[in-house]
Amino acid sequence: MHWAPGAPSRVLIVKKPGNPDASQKMREIAAWLHARGIHVVVERPVAHAEFPKLDAYDAKIHPIDFCITLGGDGTVLHLASLFEHDDPLPPVISFAMGSLGFLTPFDATEYARCLNRVISANNPESPLYVTLRTRRRCELRHGGERLAMHNVLNEVVVVRGACASVADGLIISTPSGSTAYSMSAGGPMVTPSVPCSILTPIAPLSLSFRPLVIPESSDILIHLPEYARSNARISFDGKKALRMRKVTPSLCPLPLINMSNLDTDWYEGITGKLKWNQTLREPPKLPSTARSTRSGDETDDEGKSFVSQDLQRESDEYNSQLERLSKM
Repeated sequence: MHWAPGAPSRVLIVKKPGNPDASQKMREIAAWLHARGIHVVVERPVAHAEFPKLDAYDAKIHPIDFCITLGGDGTVLHLASLFEHDDPLPPVISFAMGSLGFLTPFDATEYARCLNRVISANNPESPLYVTLRTRRRCELRHGGERLAMHNVLNEVVVVRGACASVADGLIISTPSGSTAYSMSAGGPMVTPSVPCSILTPIAPLSLSFRPLVIPESSDILIHLPEYARSNARISFDGKKALRMRKVTPSLCPLPLINMSNLDTDWYEGITGKLKWNQTLREPPKLPSTARSTRSGDETDDEGKSFVSQDLQRESDEYNSQLERLSKM
């Protein structure tokens, strides 16, 4: 990623609501950016309630060079929802100040070092990596007329009735959303650089309906038949419950600034936060004073090595389990 001449000059900061730590960090970051001649804007409710000296963001008069989020994945989703039109989105650097998150790889305590790297992106010795996070463009249609349009970063959820936690539903997920509700419903985890959409059923009655990965370019039509016994409700990134008719790829993905190249941040996220590809059982620990028998192992009163006893005990337990299984 490289800046055009004169950029960056304006930054939008979005924080997790009701979080004093995020408010304090926003105050520190805003002062740090101002000291470097960068104009800071915040959301209008935040400006009125907490930061009256900062300008309230107005999309019509404030072109943004890059964005900063202070919170978790929900804060990133909220930021993306501020850019509903089919216009290119500014790059986003996300600092972790929430709970479990896969879109927030940066440590807020190191904001100065991270932001200095962002504003110095033109330095060839310190390249800045960006992943284009796919969004889905959702059109709501009725009788051939488009009623509304939303861009989603994570997923669209279609459920029966007014409750979004019952069976007979469908999740249309982006790769970014594959580690959210889709994964909880049994969908696959997909790296952000894979151009696809994931269709994940929610507790389907039919055993033949399984998660499906389809090309990103596919148009997805969801139709509620006239003979349906109940209404269907749709939510977009967990908000705006409505009825939907068509889902297509968004023209403008979210440029998310990474710590490393390609999908490295994503792999580190699922490994560190989901313990992916790690054993749930710790390997047996040897006594700290244990040494090889031939080099003078610690032994008990009968001269038996502690290490040998541990290994023999594990072998006996394993054989006992095999014997019980064979009798089932």
